[in-house]
This record gives sequence, structure tokens and C-alpha cells, in this order.
Amino acid sequence: MNMVRFKKMFDLLLAAVLCFSLSACGSFDTDKAGTGDDWRNSGVVAGSGTITHTNEGSVDVLITVSPESAAFYRDKAEQILFDSVSFPMTIPDAEQAFNAISFDDMDGDGESDVLVSFIHENGDITELIWIWDPQERYVFREDLSSVTISEDDTAEALDNSGLDEYVGLWEYLNENLWLRIHEDATWEFVNSQDEVLESGTLWADENGVTLHFDGSGDVLWLDRTVSGDLMDIANDGSLFPVEAIQSTAPYFTQNGLEINAAMDMGTFLLENGVCNYSGLGDGYSRANCYWEVIKNADYTHDGIREIQFDAICYIPESSIPYFDQQYFTVTSSELYDFNTGMWLTAASAYDNSSRGENYYLHTVSWQGNSYLIEFAYSTDWAYDVGDWGMVLTKSYIIYLPEGYDGIIFAAEVQPDNYKDCAKRMQLDSISPEAGIMDLDTVDPYSSLYFCICY
Repeated sequence: MNMVRFKKMFDLLLAAVLCFSLSACGSFDTDKAGTGDDWRNSGVVAGSGTITHTNEGSVDVLITVSPESAAFYRDKAEQILFDSVSFPMTIPDAEQAFNAISFDDMDGDGESDVLVSFIHENGDITELIWIWDPQERYVFREDLSSVTISEDDTAEALDNSGLDEYVGLWEYLNENLWLRIHEDATWEFVNSQDEVLESGTLWADENGVTLHFDGSGDVLWLDRTVSGDLMDIANDGSLFPVEAIQSTAPYFTQNGLEINAAMDMGTFLLENGVCNYSGLGDGYSRANCYWEVIKNADYTHDGIREIQFDAICYIPESSIPYFDQQYFTVTSSELYDFNTGMWLTAASAYDNSSRGENYYLHTVSWQGNSYLIEFAYSTDWAYDVGDWGMVLTKSYIIYLPEGYDGIIFAAEVQPDNYKDCAKRMQLDSISPEAGIMDLDTVDPYSSLYFCICY
């Protein structure tokens, strides 16, 4: 049989190091195997060794081998991945042909490198080498590696001919995440802003794609479905092809805004949630307060859901400094739409509802549907209530379509200066219905968020 041979030259010193390495490390010590649920008894361990890095010390590892990669697990009963390397081609007989692995320092920098050797059934030898890089971790070195494969296997191993079916953009369902696959067998995960989060190389065939992560060396398998989509079985996710980045994830999810408080579950601390000052900002200071949301009514009639709730702010005496003149105490709280991030502004510029003169109307558009939101509220300040210096109660009544569930009540942190505090009071006219991430003087990641519809 004619053979296609790819052979790179080593210097004599490197060759000597490798010969020693392969004789010293390549078998699994069964005496270390545990019992019971110890994964080391599963029969998948192909070898063992010790990896040494300056910042990580020395770690004993066990090796598993697949046609696409070699994985290094901590030598413990629980299967914990420490690192891995991805092969530059698929090696169909990798598990049977695996010969030895070395973690010796081949370039003299004091860091473990990787050499994996295979002896194929016909006697051919494949040696793959990765050199440690502090930023990229293991970097494959083709110039140091030696590959000898048959002519028939060359196309299968190096062609990656199934790639064409996967090139393009894939949306990870219900996540702010897209997979972009390129014609050169590279890929990256990006967010809705097209910012690269992870990247690497891949192998593709009719069954799906195998993603190899740059830097970490992790591997992710995406299985192809009958319909042509991709399934991330390990993470219970799915991906489907799209023409462009257009997120199906709600606005709050896209921007990492978490629902961190709950109705009818008592009070929640809001640091710097109240400010006090006199005159035109004299003595301006911030302090802590507590918020609670209590639902009073929730029922549906004629396709319209009506919700009534009280949002209550408790201000401790210690959060109100002494003033020798008239002073102001300010808290901030608003309604938002979870899906679009829209601020449901309470401004007189909006039309009055047929329900009365003090209702505010907003139309939320989401995934091809429009929802009319109507609400009204009243405020009541009470002083010296039990252990509290002040108590603010905001009583809401909201009308929304039966199929809509995106109302969020937000209790917000006060600005750290009077000028921004005064500016915030004018935001109704400055930025009506703006997205919460676009509101000047508002810190969206410091707020308390209550979901009103659940």
C-alpha cells in the first residue's frame, strides 16, 4: 500500500527527551484504583502522569483518549477534568493505537508540555506535540509533530469535508449566545453585541460537530438532529441556524439583570436606596432602606388580568440624618417590562385611560405581539412607624392582557450626588419609555427586582 508520510525533524536533544518520556510514562497504576463509584474502575483510563506548572504546582492526572482529543483528569475517585488537548485531525483508531503520553518539559521553560504517541496496527507511528503557553495553554506544534497515516485515511482525517453543512450562524435557544462556524474550521461563541466570548477549532461529520476550546482545551460535542439542528446534550441545550444575530432571549436575560427579590416574602435590603438633603442639595447623603412587595389581588376577567399590589419602603431612623431645617427624603422605584427592558414611565404626557384620568398607558411589542399595559398608583408617607423612621407605601393597580407576564417592579439605588438625583426626577420627560440600560443616573445592576406576574 502506498503511504502518505508527514514527518518533521526534531533536534537530537528533543528526541532524547521524548524517548525517555515515553519509556517513563504511559501506563495506569491499577493499585490507585478505588472501589464502588470510583470512575477509575470504569476501564476508560488509558494512562497516567504528572503535570507541573509554575502557578498550579504538580498535579497527578489520569488520561482518557478519544478520536478527537486526550483529556487529563485529577487522580481522584470523582471524575474532575484538569485539562485536555485537541487533536489536529481525527484519529479513528486512537483508543486502540494509543501508546504513551509524556508531560515532560521539552522547551526548557519549567512547564509541562504534552506528547501523545500512537502505534497503529500496520506499525505506523503518530506523535503529536503541544508546547505550553501561559495565555493559550497547550499550543499544538505541527513542526515538532510526526504523523504517518495511510493514503486512504488521509482524506478522512484531514479533509473535514462535513464542515460545509455547518458553516454559518447558529443561535443557542433561550440564551444570549450564538455559535459562528467558519470555513477554515474555526468557531466562536458571541453574544447579542457580537462580542467573542469563546473560540477554537472544530471537527465536523454527518453526526454533528466537536468544538475544541482555545486556551482551556475543553471539548463540547454538538449532535446533529434529524431536522438538521444541533443538540448540546451535556447542557440540555439546542442550536438552530439563523441569518443574523437577533436575540429571542428577554432583555433582562440578555443583560444579566436577575430577579433578586420576591413578592410576599418579607423585606429585602437595598443599600443606598434612600437619600436625604436640604435646600438645593445641602447635606446630601445616601443610606440603606428595605423594600417589600405584597400582592393584594390578582384575577382575570374578559381576557384582562388585574393585579393590585403594595410596594412598601421601610426607612430606618439611622438612615435619616439630623437637619436643623426642612429636608427631603427621596426613594426611587419604577415599573419595567422584562422582555424589552422598557421603562413604563409615569408621565402626564401619556394619554389617560378609559378607566380614569390617573392611568398611564404603554404598549409593549415582543416577538410579534403587542400588549397594552394600563396602570395607576398612589403614594402614602407615614412617620415613626414602629422601629422605622419613615414608611412609604406605593399602591398599584395594573391591567394587562391575559397572555402577558412581563411586569417588573424595581426599587433603585440613589445617585451618589445631588446633581444626578435632581436629573433623575426629570427623566420622565428626558427618556420616556427608554430601556433600563440606557437610563442616565440609573445603575441597573444595583436594583431590587420583583416579578409582579408570578
